[in-house]
Amino acid sequence: MATTKTARSTKSTTDAFEQVASASTDAVRENFDRGVAAFAEVSSFGKENVDAVIASAAATQKGLEALSARTVAFSKQAMENHVHAAKALMTSKSVQEFVEKQNAYAKSSFEAYVAELAGFSEQASGLAKDMFQPLNERVSAVGSLIQTGVAR
Repeated sequence: MATTKTARSTKSTTDAFEQVASASTDAVRENFDRGVAAFAEVSSFGKENVDAVIASAAATQKGLEALSARTVAFSKQAMENHVHAAKALMTSKSVQEFVEKQNAYAKSSFEAYVAELAGFSEQASGLAKDMFQPLNERVSAVGSLIQTGVAR
């Protein structure tokens, strides 16, 4: 009888140990799977951040090239206008005509400069918008991630 009691006690202890071991194994496996999934999510998020920085750098380069080309084109045109105005000034027949041509050239140069400056500012503003768009999207993604993390 004592042997039967000892056998039952050993069996129930063994069963309890197996249940605890099985539950522990399941919990470890579940936590490991969650950790792997979280690591994959972090890796994906990091890759998207790097992609956003690369897209921002590409937009910046493209925009700066466009601004540079615009500046060179304006400078070239201004130089051509200056040479043309100088030639026109040399053909003046009187001081009055010289002053009128010079005033007309100064006025047209100033108006061209102001117009170019306005266009340049608008283009630079567009560049800033294009440059920061990918980064702003990532900041929004971080906000969403924080909100979903709080909700979990």
